[in-house]
Amino acid sequence: MKFEEFKKGTEIRASVRRKEYAIARVAEVPRSNDRIFAVVTDGAEITAIAELDHGLEVLEEERPFRIISFDTKLPFDLIGFLAYITKLLADQNISLFAISSFSTDHILMKEVYLEKAMEILKDAGVKIDLK
Repeated sequence: MKFEEFKKGTEIRASVRRKEYAIARVAEVPRSNDRIFAVVTDGAEITAIAELDHGLEVLEEERPFRIISFDTKLPFDLIGFLAYITKLLADQNISLFAISSFSTDHILMKEVYLEKAMEILKDAGVKIDLK
């Protein structure tokens, strides 16, 4: 299903996490705890997304980031959702880092872009809550 069809009958909801996060390249997969949002291993490197006070041993790190999670359940056959969101933000020169879980897409952006990104998404009809 194309995103244009999906959004006609669906309210797109998102939430912004109040905490700040770091995106870090780490040497080994960290033990799971409540400060770690996600870990990605791709065979070449290990990336951890964690709260700023994560205590991980990092090789390289970028911070601070904020997370916007799209809370609307997105079907697996949906085409173009992230393309739509990233284009909205790219058109306003906002860089982002996207990650998806089973049924939720998340975007991370530098703290300095959060307010502008929220405004752009709200103008596009996305309902945003603070978490």
